[in-house]
Amino acid sequence: MPLLRHSLAAGNCRYVGIASPLINTHTRSMFKRPKNFFITLAGILATLFALGTAALNNPELDSAAQTVHDGVDNKHILVSQAQRWVADTRQVQKSAVEVTPSDRRLMVPTCNNPFEFNFPFATSQKTLRATCPENGWQVFLGINIHQTRAALRYTGDFTSGHQLRSTDVETVKLSKSIAGLASDALAIESFSLTTAVRAGDLVMQRQLSTSVEGYKLIRSVVAGDVLDISVVEIVMLASANLPASQRLSIEKLDGARAARALASGTVLSSYDIKEKQQVLITQSGIARGQAVARADVALQDYYGKLPKDSLRDYSSAAQMQAIRNLAAGVPLRLSDLAPVNVIRKGDNVQLSIRKGALEITVTMLSLGNARSGQRILLLNPESGEKIQALAEGPGRARGITSSAKMPDRQGLLRSNK
Repeated sequence: MPLLRHSLAAGNCRYVGIASPLINTHTRSMFKRPKNFFITLAGILATLFALGTAALNNPELDSAAQTVHDGVDNKHILVSQAQRWVADTRQVQKSAVEVTPSDRRLMVPTCNNPFEFNFPFATSQKTLRATCPENGWQVFLGINIHQTRAALRYTGDFTSGHQLRSTDVETVKLSKSIAGLASDALAIESFSLTTAVRAGDLVMQRQLSTSVEGYKLIRSVVAGDVLDISVVEIVMLASANLPASQRLSIEKLDGARAARALASGTVLSSYDIKEKQQVLITQSGIARGQAVARADVALQDYYGKLPKDSLRDYSSAAQMQAIRNLAAGVPLRLSDLAPVNVIRKGDNVQLSIRKGALEITVTMLSLGNARSGQRILLLNPESGEKIQALAEGPGRARGITSSAKMPDRQGLLRSNK
């Protein structure tokens, strides 16, 4: 370097002195003086030659430069091998693996064998340990995996309740994970929106609700009009926002009557219709205590809300009697009835007692009322004995074998006592 400085000084500082002309100053370019330029160039070449000679004569200087070069290459080898090992272990692309040494000034020694790697912490795979097997040298490296994740975003602005179509969303790739994203574009048509969204918003699972069928009028109707499938269209509605009253079935809707005047576009609810149902309707008044006969009731269409205990078939009213006075033209309810007393107090009852293959029937006197299957106390009028039996039907009872014996020759029943 001294030779370089001297040559430059020789080229630019020839005329230095009080009497030097103004044009020959230190600021004058050497490129405007050919003679000075060649002198300067010669000085630079001489300096470079001197530096090369010094490096050849000084092995320590050359060794230091080579060490720096090897250190950089060894670091690249370490990072490359670490990326490949992590990519194979985590089953990702090598380009997605970022390896960060713990210290940017890290000097990696030459390792003739491949480095060995492992995750030193069982609870995390963010740190990688690299070890050179031949000399035991090791270092900890930071690991970060950059993976793109598929997500969906809306292609337009949509209101709450909108039934999604495949064209309403598009697939995008994200460089980071976001909790709660929806990613299945094939299933999007089975969902409706629970909230309004804007174009470009990511599709979140909390915004989606499974869709259910609803029924919307395609023309206006007046109160009492009979409804059927021809006056409605099926629309898909978000189940999360759909009240229970709008969860109708086509079976309930078909044949129902409009409860009031309804405008076109109305999504029907149970409050808008009087459902058609068949129930038992009284044909004439039934007095309290009177048994219900088949002629007293008929199965008829009824429009409107019914009590839950309304009777819908004739068999449910068989062997029943009214517990209150019932008017004509009203639905018959289970709470209006009670089982008929098949045996009344003072009735003559045919009591049957079976012993093996032998069965004896004796006429007894009822001491109370009983419905079918109930116990009743009977009196033998000839012997004065009282026994218990089970009522089976009008004027019929069966003896309880544990409490009665077979009749003797006179046909008398005697108690086990």
